[in-house]
Amino acid sequence: MINRRIVLNSRPVGAPQPTDFRLEEVPVPACGPGQILLQTLYLSLDPTCAAA
Repeated sequence: MINRRIVLNSRPVGAPQPTDFRLEEVPVPACGPGQILLQTLYLSLDPTCAAA
């Protein structure tokens, strides 16, 4: 199985641009004893303002 994740490539200055992010594809690690694997279906990211 392959895990696709969006990673912050560089900290946005102003409004985020597509170049501020990159897509990575990595193998899903095997679960160890006492671990479970979950799949995220929906993720909500709320905007925040940086302190000046």
